[in-house]
Amino acid sequence: MNRNSSVKARIAISLLPKLNSCIYLPLIERCGGLEGFFLESDQALNQLYRELNIPTDTFNRKTAIQNSEAEIEQLDKHEIQICTIEDGCYPELLRQCADAPLVFFYKGKLKSSPANKYLAIVGTRHASSRCEARVTALVEDLVNLGCRPVLVSGLAYGIDASAHRASLKFGLTTLAVLGHGLHMIYPATHKSMAHQILETGGAWISEFPCTANIHPSNFLRRNRIIAGLCHATLVAESAIKGGAMATARLAMSYDREVMAFPGRPEDKYSAGCNFLIKENIAALTENATDVAHLLGYPIKKTTLQQTILPNFSDDEQGNTLIQLLSENGALHIDELCQLTQRPSSELAAILLQLELEGKIIGLAGKKYSLR
Repeated sequence: MNRNSSVKARIAISLLPKLNSCIYLPLIERCGGLEGFFLESDQALNQLYRELNIPTDTFNRKTAIQNSEAEIEQLDKHEIQICTIEDGCYPELLRQCADAPLVFFYKGKLKSSPANKYLAIVGTRHASSRCEARVTALVEDLVNLGCRPVLVSGLAYGIDASAHRASLKFGLTTLAVLGHGLHMIYPATHKSMAHQILETGGAWISEFPCTANIHPSNFLRRNRIIAGLCHATLVAESAIKGGAMATARLAMSYDREVMAFPGRPEDKYSAGCNFLIKENIAALTENATDVAHLLGYPIKKTTLQQTILPNFSDDEQGNTLIQLLSENGALHIDELCQLTQRPSSELAAILLQLELEGKIIGLAGKKYSLR
Protein backbone atom coordinates (compact mmCIF):
# COMPACT_ATOMS: atom_id res chain seq x y z
CA MET A 1 0.00 0.00 0.00
CA ASN A 2 1.45 3.37 -0.95
CA ARG A 3 2.16 6.11 1.58
CA ASN A 4 -1.05 8.02 0.83
CA SER A 5 -3.13 4.88 1.34
CA SER A 6 -1.23 4.13 4.53
CA VAL A 7 -2.01 7.57 5.97
CA LYS A 8 -5.66 7.22 4.96
CA ALA A 9 -5.89 3.88 6.74
CA ARG A 10 -4.44 5.30 9.95
CA ILE A 11 -6.80 8.25 9.92
CA ALA A 12 -9.78 6.10 8.97
CA ILE A 13 -9.26 4.04 12.15
CA SER A 14 -9.72 7.22 14.20
CA LEU A 15 -12.94 7.95 12.31
CA LEU A 16 -14.34 4.63 13.55
CA PRO A 17 -14.29 5.38 17.31
CA LYS A 18 -15.37 1.90 18.40
CA LEU A 19 -12.62 0.28 16.33
CA ASN A 20 -9.96 2.65 17.69
CA SER A 21 -9.14 0.46 20.69
CA CYS A 22 -6.62 -2.26 21.46
CA ILE A 23 -9.64 -4.45 22.21
CA TYR A 24 -9.72 -5.00 18.45
CA LEU A 25 -5.99 -5.64 18.11
CA PRO A 26 -6.53 -9.37 17.42
CA LEU A 27 -8.70 -8.41 14.44
CA ILE A 28 -6.10 -5.96 13.15
CA GLU A 29 -3.31 -8.51 13.56
CA ARG A 30 -5.29 -11.17 11.67
CA CYS A 31 -5.61 -8.66 8.82
CA GLY A 32 -1.87 -8.04 8.76
CA GLY A 33 -1.98 -4.59 10.31
CA LEU A 34 -3.97 -1.37 10.19
CA GLU A 35 -3.63 -1.05 6.42
CA GLY A 36 -4.52 -4.69 5.92
CA PHE A 37 -7.87 -4.18 7.65
CA PHE A 38 -8.95 -1.81 4.86
CA LEU A 39 -7.54 -4.05 2.10
CA GLU A 40 -9.23 -7.22 3.31
CA SER A 41 -12.15 -8.49 1.24
CA ASP A 42 -15.65 -8.31 2.72
CA GLN A 43 -15.90 -12.09 2.57
CA ALA A 44 -12.64 -12.67 4.43
CA LEU A 45 -13.43 -9.93 6.95
CA ASN A 46 -16.86 -11.35 7.73
CA GLN A 47 -15.21 -14.71 8.36
CA LEU A 48 -12.84 -13.05 10.82
CA TYR A 49 -15.77 -11.30 12.49
CA ARG A 50 -17.44 -14.66 13.07
CA GLU A 51 -14.26 -16.22 14.45
CA LEU A 52 -13.70 -13.30 16.84
CA ASN A 53 -17.37 -12.96 17.81
CA ILE A 54 -17.68 -9.48 16.29
CA PRO A 55 -21.04 -8.57 14.69
CA THR A 56 -20.76 -8.32 10.91
CA ASP A 57 -20.98 -4.88 9.28
CA THR A 58 -19.81 -3.29 12.56
CA PHE A 59 -17.40 -0.93 10.82
CA ASN A 60 -18.08 1.10 7.66
CA ARG A 61 -14.63 0.98 6.09
CA LYS A 62 -15.56 2.66 2.82
CA THR A 63 -17.07 5.76 4.43
CA ALA A 64 -14.14 6.07 6.85
CA ILE A 65 -11.61 6.00 3.99
CA GLN A 66 -13.60 8.59 2.05
CA ASN A 67 -13.84 10.90 5.05
CA SER A 68 -10.13 10.61 5.74
CA GLU A 69 -9.43 13.09 2.91
CA ALA A 70 -10.89 16.00 4.87
CA GLU A 71 -8.93 14.99 7.96
CA ILE A 72 -5.64 14.84 6.02
CA GLU A 73 -6.13 18.47 5.02
CA GLN A 74 -6.54 19.47 8.67
CA LEU A 75 -3.49 17.49 9.78
CA ASP A 76 -1.33 19.12 7.11
CA LYS A 77 -2.68 22.58 7.88
CA HIS A 78 -2.04 22.32 11.63
CA GLU A 79 1.13 20.18 11.49
CA ILE A 80 -0.45 17.36 13.47
CA GLN A 81 1.27 13.96 13.55
CA ILE A 82 -0.16 10.44 13.85
CA CYS A 83 1.05 7.67 16.13
CA THR A 84 -0.20 4.10 15.84
CA ILE A 85 0.16 0.99 17.98
CA GLU A 86 2.56 -0.27 15.29
CA ASP A 87 4.98 2.65 15.75
CA GLY A 88 8.08 2.54 17.92
CA CYS A 89 7.26 5.90 19.48
CA TYR A 90 3.94 4.64 20.87
CA PRO A 91 4.17 5.08 24.69
CA GLU A 92 4.95 1.70 26.23
CA LEU A 93 2.83 2.18 29.34
CA LEU A 94 -0.19 3.11 27.24
CA ARG A 95 0.42 0.12 24.97
CA GLN A 96 -0.11 -2.17 27.97
CA CYS A 97 -3.73 -1.00 28.44
CA ALA A 98 -6.38 -3.20 26.82
CA ASP A 99 -8.54 -0.21 25.85
CA ALA A 100 -5.75 2.07 24.65
CA PRO A 101 -6.30 3.69 21.23
CA LEU A 102 -4.82 2.00 18.18
CA VAL A 103 -4.24 5.47 16.76
CA PHE A 104 -3.81 8.89 18.32
CA PHE A 105 -2.73 12.32 17.16
CA TYR A 106 -0.08 14.55 18.66
CA LYS A 107 1.79 17.81 18.37
CA GLY A 108 5.20 18.29 19.92
CA LYS A 109 7.57 15.61 21.19
CA LEU A 110 6.68 12.21 22.59
CA LYS A 111 9.02 11.20 25.40
CA SER A 112 9.40 7.42 25.37
CA SER A 113 12.63 6.73 27.28
CA PRO A 114 12.25 3.85 29.76
CA ALA A 115 14.08 6.04 32.30
CA ASN A 116 11.27 8.59 32.35
CA LYS A 117 8.70 8.47 35.13
CA TYR A 118 5.20 9.68 34.24
CA LEU A 119 2.94 11.28 36.83
CA ALA A 120 -0.66 12.35 36.21
CA ILE A 121 -1.99 15.16 38.40
CA VAL A 122 -5.75 15.56 38.09
CA GLY A 123 -8.63 17.09 40.00
CA THR A 124 -11.62 19.35 40.01
CA ARG A 125 -12.14 22.32 37.72
CA HIS A 126 -13.36 24.16 40.85
CA ALA A 127 -10.01 24.01 42.58
CA SER A 128 -9.38 25.96 45.77
CA SER A 129 -6.47 28.37 45.84
CA ARG A 130 -5.12 26.35 48.77
CA CYS A 131 -4.93 23.15 46.71
CA GLU A 132 -3.56 24.93 43.63
CA ALA A 133 -0.74 26.24 45.83
CA ARG A 134 -0.27 22.72 47.19
CA VAL A 135 0.18 21.33 43.68
CA THR A 136 2.71 24.05 42.85
CA ALA A 137 4.66 23.38 46.06
CA LEU A 138 4.63 19.64 45.38
CA VAL A 139 6.13 20.06 41.92
CA GLU A 140 8.78 22.45 43.25
CA ASP A 141 9.68 20.02 46.02
CA LEU A 142 9.94 17.11 43.57
CA VAL A 143 12.44 19.08 41.52
CA ASN A 144 14.36 20.01 44.68
CA LEU A 145 14.55 16.31 45.55
CA GLY A 146 16.13 15.65 42.17
CA CYS A 147 12.98 14.01 40.74
CA ARG A 148 11.96 15.10 37.26
CA PRO A 149 8.87 13.14 36.16
CA VAL A 150 6.95 13.93 33.00
CA LEU A 151 3.70 15.48 34.27
CA VAL A 152 0.46 14.58 32.48
CA SER A 153 -2.91 16.29 32.78
CA GLY A 154 -5.91 17.42 30.73
CA LEU A 155 -5.39 21.21 30.28
CA ALA A 156 -8.76 21.90 31.95
CA TYR A 157 -9.47 24.67 34.43
CA GLY A 158 -8.47 24.14 38.05
CA ILE A 159 -6.07 21.40 39.10
CA ASP A 160 -5.11 20.44 35.52
CA ALA A 161 -4.00 23.98 34.74
CA SER A 162 -2.12 24.22 38.04
CA ALA A 163 -0.19 21.05 37.23
CA HIS A 164 0.80 22.29 33.77
CA ARG A 165 1.76 25.75 35.05
CA ALA A 166 3.90 24.28 37.80
CA SER A 167 5.62 22.00 35.28
CA LEU A 168 6.46 24.96 33.08
CA LYS A 169 7.59 27.07 36.05
CA PHE A 170 9.99 24.46 37.41
CA GLY A 171 11.26 23.09 34.11
CA LEU A 172 9.49 19.74 33.84
CA THR A 173 8.19 18.26 30.59
CA THR A 174 4.41 18.12 30.52
CA LEU A 175 1.88 16.39 28.27
CA ALA A 176 -1.65 17.71 27.74
CA VAL A 177 -4.23 15.06 26.82
CA LEU A 178 -7.18 16.72 25.09
CA GLY A 179 -10.78 15.72 24.45
CA HIS A 180 -10.98 17.18 20.95
CA GLY A 181 -9.00 17.57 17.74
CA LEU A 182 -5.62 19.27 17.94
CA HIS A 183 -6.58 22.04 15.51
CA MET A 184 -7.88 24.00 18.52
CA ILE A 185 -7.41 24.47 22.25
CA TYR A 186 -10.22 24.30 24.78
CA PRO A 187 -10.58 26.25 26.95
CA ALA A 188 -9.35 29.04 24.69
CA THR A 189 -7.89 30.92 27.67
CA HIS A 190 -5.26 28.17 27.94
CA LYS A 191 -3.88 28.71 24.42
CA SER A 192 -0.78 30.51 25.63
CA MET A 193 -0.03 27.82 28.19
CA ALA A 194 -0.63 25.10 25.59
CA HIS A 195 1.91 26.65 23.23
CA GLN A 196 4.41 26.96 26.07
CA ILE A 197 4.04 23.22 26.58
CA LEU A 198 5.16 22.64 22.99
CA GLU A 199 7.95 25.21 23.21
CA THR A 200 9.44 23.49 26.27
CA GLY A 201 9.55 20.00 24.76
CA GLY A 202 6.12 18.72 25.75
CA ALA A 203 3.21 17.56 23.63
CA TRP A 204 -0.53 17.66 23.04
CA ILE A 205 -2.18 14.26 22.62
CA SER A 206 -5.68 13.31 21.46
CA GLU A 207 -7.39 10.29 19.96
CA PHE A 208 -9.99 12.58 18.35
CA PRO A 209 -9.59 13.76 14.74
CA CYS A 210 -10.11 17.42 13.87
CA THR A 211 -13.29 16.65 11.96
CA ALA A 212 -14.93 14.87 14.92
CA ASN A 213 -17.70 16.63 16.84
CA ILE A 214 -16.86 17.79 20.35
CA HIS A 215 -19.00 15.97 22.89
CA PRO A 216 -18.88 15.94 26.73
CA SER A 217 -18.24 12.19 26.67
CA ASN A 218 -14.95 12.87 24.86
CA PHE A 219 -13.47 14.28 28.05
CA LEU A 220 -14.31 11.12 29.95
CA ARG A 221 -12.79 8.96 27.19
CA ARG A 222 -9.54 10.92 27.28
CA ASN A 223 -9.15 10.13 31.00
CA ARG A 224 -8.14 6.55 30.19
CA ILE A 225 -5.24 7.93 28.15
CA ILE A 226 -4.12 10.17 31.03
CA ALA A 227 -4.15 7.18 33.40
CA GLY A 228 -2.67 4.82 30.84
CA LEU A 229 0.32 7.04 30.05
CA CYS A 230 1.45 7.21 33.68
CA HIS A 231 3.16 5.16 36.34
CA ALA A 232 1.04 6.94 38.95
CA THR A 233 -1.97 9.24 39.21
CA LEU A 234 -2.37 11.85 41.94
CA VAL A 235 -5.86 13.18 42.66
CA ALA A 236 -5.22 16.58 44.20
CA GLU A 237 -8.80 17.69 44.88
CA SER A 238 -12.12 16.18 43.79
CA ALA A 239 -15.76 15.83 44.71
CA ILE A 240 -17.11 12.33 45.18
CA LYS A 241 -18.09 12.24 41.49
CA GLY A 242 -16.15 13.61 38.56
CA GLY A 243 -13.55 12.98 35.89
CA ALA A 244 -10.66 12.80 38.34
CA MET A 245 -12.37 9.98 40.23
CA ALA A 246 -12.87 8.10 36.98
CA THR A 247 -9.19 8.60 36.14
CA ALA A 248 -8.19 7.21 39.53
CA ARG A 249 -10.30 4.09 39.05
CA LEU A 250 -8.88 3.60 35.56
CA ALA A 251 -5.34 3.88 36.92
CA MET A 252 -6.18 1.27 39.55
CA SER A 253 -7.60 -1.04 36.85
CA TYR A 254 -4.30 -0.72 34.96
CA ASP A 255 -2.46 -1.73 38.15
CA ARG A 256 -0.83 1.69 38.45
CA GLU A 257 -0.18 3.65 41.64
CA VAL A 258 -2.97 5.98 42.81
CA MET A 259 -2.38 8.82 45.28
CA ALA A 260 -4.58 11.48 46.83
CA PHE A 261 -4.15 14.57 48.97
CA PRO A 262 -6.25 14.27 52.13
CA GLY A 263 -8.69 17.10 52.80
CA ARG A 264 -11.02 18.45 55.43
CA PRO A 265 -14.17 16.32 55.84
CA GLU A 266 -16.44 19.34 55.42
CA ASP A 267 -14.95 20.33 52.04
CA LYS A 268 -17.05 19.17 49.09
CA TYR A 269 -14.04 18.97 46.79
CA SER A 270 -12.03 16.90 49.26
CA ALA A 271 -14.72 14.23 49.59
CA GLY A 272 -13.46 12.28 46.59
CA CYS A 273 -9.86 12.24 47.77
CA ASN A 274 -10.87 11.17 51.27
CA PHE A 275 -13.04 8.41 49.82
CA LEU A 276 -10.18 7.07 47.68
CA ILE A 277 -7.92 6.97 50.72
CA LYS A 278 -10.57 5.42 53.00
CA GLU A 279 -11.33 2.69 50.45
CA ASN A 280 -7.62 1.92 50.00
CA ILE A 281 -7.78 2.91 46.35
CA ALA A 282 -5.28 5.73 46.83
CA ALA A 283 -2.25 6.16 49.05
CA LEU A 284 -2.52 9.11 51.42
CA THR A 285 -0.06 11.64 50.04
CA GLU A 286 1.22 14.60 52.01
CA ASN A 287 4.43 15.69 50.30
CA ALA A 288 6.90 15.23 47.47
CA THR A 289 8.77 12.50 49.33
CA ASP A 290 5.61 10.38 49.34
CA VAL A 291 5.24 10.85 45.58
CA ALA A 292 8.91 10.18 44.89
CA HIS A 293 8.75 6.97 46.91
CA LEU A 294 5.72 5.63 45.02
CA LEU A 295 7.33 6.53 41.67
CA GLY A 296 10.43 4.59 42.67
CA TYR A 297 12.86 7.49 42.77
CA PRO A 298 15.95 7.09 44.97
CA ILE A 299 15.63 9.95 47.44
CA LYS A 300 18.77 12.00 47.71
CA LYS A 301 19.97 12.49 51.24
CA THR A 302 20.62 16.07 52.24
CA THR A 303 24.18 17.25 51.69
CA LEU A 304 23.64 20.49 53.58
CA GLN A 305 26.29 21.53 56.06
CA GLN A 306 25.12 21.04 59.63
CA THR A 307 25.00 24.28 61.62
CA ILE A 308 25.03 23.89 65.40
CA LEU A 309 23.22 26.74 67.15
CA PRO A 310 24.94 27.68 70.38
CA ASN A 311 22.95 28.98 73.30
CA PHE A 312 22.46 32.37 71.73
CA SER A 313 19.44 34.59 72.19
CA ASP A 314 16.29 33.97 70.14
CA ASP A 315 17.24 36.92 67.91
CA GLU A 316 20.65 35.44 67.14
CA GLN A 317 19.21 31.98 66.55
CA GLY A 318 16.52 33.55 64.37
CA ASN A 319 19.21 35.19 62.23
CA THR A 320 20.89 31.81 61.79
CA LEU A 321 17.62 30.23 60.67
CA ILE A 322 17.10 33.05 58.17
CA GLN A 323 20.61 32.43 56.84
CA LEU A 324 19.89 28.71 56.40
CA LEU A 325 16.68 29.44 54.50
CA SER A 326 18.49 32.02 52.38
CA GLU A 327 21.21 29.52 51.43
CA ASN A 328 19.04 26.44 50.90
CA GLY A 329 15.55 27.59 49.98
CA ALA A 330 12.44 26.14 51.59
CA LEU A 331 13.16 23.66 54.39
CA HIS A 332 11.02 21.39 56.53
CA ILE A 333 11.16 21.96 60.29
CA ASP A 334 12.67 18.48 60.67
CA GLU A 335 15.49 19.50 58.32
CA LEU A 336 16.07 22.64 60.38
CA CYS A 337 16.16 20.52 63.53
CA GLN A 338 18.71 18.22 61.91
CA LEU A 339 20.86 21.06 60.66
CA THR A 340 20.85 23.01 63.91
CA GLN A 341 20.72 20.15 66.40
CA ARG A 342 17.85 21.88 68.19
CA PRO A 343 14.52 20.30 69.21
CA SER A 344 11.45 21.20 67.18
CA SER A 345 9.73 22.65 70.24
CA GLU A 346 12.51 25.25 70.53
CA LEU A 347 12.69 26.06 66.82
CA ALA A 348 8.90 26.26 66.45
CA ALA A 349 8.72 29.22 68.80
CA ILE A 350 11.48 31.07 66.95
CA LEU A 351 9.98 30.28 63.54
CA LEU A 352 6.59 31.51 64.69
CA GLN A 353 8.11 34.80 65.82
CA LEU A 354 9.93 35.21 62.50
CA GLU A 355 6.67 34.50 60.67
CA LEU A 356 4.80 37.08 62.73
CA GLU A 357 7.54 39.59 61.97
CA GLY A 358 7.01 38.95 58.26
CA LYS A 359 10.53 37.63 57.69
CA ILE A 360 9.58 34.09 56.69
CA ILE A 361 6.53 32.26 55.32
CA GLY A 362 5.06 29.06 56.70
CA LEU A 363 4.26 26.65 53.85
CA ALA A 364 2.11 23.53 53.71
CA GLY A 365 3.58 20.46 55.40
CA LYS A 366 5.59 22.32 58.09
CA LYS A 367 7.98 23.91 55.60
CA TYR A 368 9.36 27.42 55.78
CA SER A 369 10.93 29.82 53.31
CA LEU A 370 12.03 33.45 53.22
CA ARG A 371 9.30 35.92 52.37
